[in-house]
Amino acid sequence: MKQAVEDNLDVIHDRLPKPLRPGRRRLQLALRWSSRVGLPVAVILAAVGASQWTPATSRPAIQAGPAVAAPQAPIPAISSTLPDPAREAVASAVPSHGFAPGVLALAVRRVIIDAGHGGVSVGTTAANGIEEKALTLDIAQRMYRRMIALGYEAVLTRRSDETISLQERAAIANERKGDVFVSIHLNSIEPATARGIETFYVGPSDDPELDAIAERENQHSGYSLSDMRSLLDKIFADARRDESRRLAHAVQDALVSAMRPTSPALTDRGVKKAPFVVLVATAMPAVLAEVSCLSNADEALRLNTPDYRQAIAEALVAGVTSFARTHG
Repeated sequence: MKQAVEDNLDVIHDRLPKPLRPGRRRLQLALRWSSRVGLPVAVILAAVGASQWTPATSRPAIQAGPAVAAPQAPIPAISSTLPDPAREAVASAVPSHGFAPGVLALAVRRVIIDAGHGGVSVGTTAANGIEEKALTLDIAQRMYRRMIALGYEAVLTRRSDETISLQERAAIANERKGDVFVSIHLNSIEPATARGIETFYVGPSDDPELDAIAERENQHSGYSLSDMRSLLDKIFADARRDESRRLAHAVQDALVSAMRPTSPALTDRGVKKAPFVVLVATAMPAVLAEVSCLSNADEALRLNTPDYRQAIAEALVAGVTSFARTHG
């Protein structure tokens, strides 16, 4: 009541309102989202926490008679049946410690498979002349066939040696409403004797080596400097990050387990965060897997054999299905 009186006096004397408290600021942002996506106010209040909201947060009109309180509408529970934009707005309004995607028990049905590079973007090239873009397409096609055989829906971002920007790849994934996104690449690292597997999910990096890899992979992105702010916001405040991290661990574990028997000297380079544009721009859990080292002569020889590429594809499928089992 005291705050309501103070707010009314501010209006009468044409004074600036006092700064909103953090809880009110969160409510103000949530209500702004509700106006954009058509989400009922009652759902926003449920997301932010109704206990933090009182009628004093909005200025009542100055009236001659006593104000009459409007009846409060019942606050519905947050439901996974909300349309996609509404569900995203609710997720953005809920504190990170108060909502976990897993509680919605959303299944993994559609897998987006991205063969890295293609067309004018060759990627790395081995000493024996084989190119990354050809190998990633072959592995992606093998993964695609296996996912279909297991009853999943699968989408390839490219089916031939064509130039597709990172922006276009992300657009395909988002338009087809993929549940997970896997981008397949081959590494080139120093020294040439090094060999290993590593899987990335979206996030900032403080490692110059990873920044160099990201810079190389982010070429031909299709984005301009005007997109920088929105991309950075997604890197630092992406609600998909935890799910992407779990997917990355599932894929990395499956790749290492499957490939070590045939390549005992293989190094597990681990799961890492990096600002790959193709991961930033997708709207689902997403990873970029460096499935082998094309700069290593022994690995290049193995990659030139269909059986080795099939083993990599099977390992990627195993990682995705392992992740999917936790969402069934």
